[in-house]
Amino acid sequence: MNKKEQLKKDLDKITKSIVTFLQSFEFCYYLNYPKTDNILDEKQLKYINNSGFFSFTRYALWRVTIIELHKLTNNNKETDKYNLHHLIRKLKKGGIYQSLKIDESKISEWETELKKQNKSIEQVSSLRFKLYAHTDNNYENVINNSELTLKKTEELINVLVKIVFEIYLIVFDTHFEFKPIHEKKTIRKIIDDILTKRESDKNKAVEKFIESANKKNYS
Repeated sequence: MNKKEQLKKDLDKITKSIVTFLQSFEFCYYLNYPKTDNILDEKQLKYINNSGFFSFTRYALWRVTIIELHKLTNNNKETDKYNLHHLIRKLKKGGIYQSLKIDESKISEWETELKKQNKSIEQVSSLRFKLYAHTDNNYENVINNSELTLKKTEELINVLVKIVFEIYLIVFDTHFEFKPIHEKKTIRKIIDDILTKRESDKNKAVEKFIESANKKNYS
């Protein structure tokens, strides 16, 4: 296996994590802020907040997002070896992928971009341990008490995706498109269908009640 093939193998591991957290975050963000044309859908949000299933799903997706982000950003040489810090070190002069001759200024740019995200990366690590330690059923507090906002998470994700995208482009001269497999409109439609069905059932129940009452009054 040559160095290019070996790097591709490393990138495949990283790419799997990226695809996983992109999908999880896409749905998690929507379940926290269900928007249609950038307008918050209060009806959907109320239903999500009152639904045990969707409240838990929101928490579970957030958990997956944080765990996968931690894998890629945990700068620990002993664990999580398939992360960007390790990969960038391998690409540098003296690293096992130095023969691929990636421009040092580009590598320095990636390192700078990661350093700018240090606070968010530290919060990901802290939150990851909090999520593992979380044992009660109050899922709402896990997200609301997080120092890492969804917006900051999105910024961190964009940096990670950009770096990996550029590595693919430079080394393999190919565009690797990173995006969720399923768009948020999928989950929006599911909730819309549920709310429409509930409204329809309620109207039918009211009509049935009125019909029954009329029969009693005129019989």
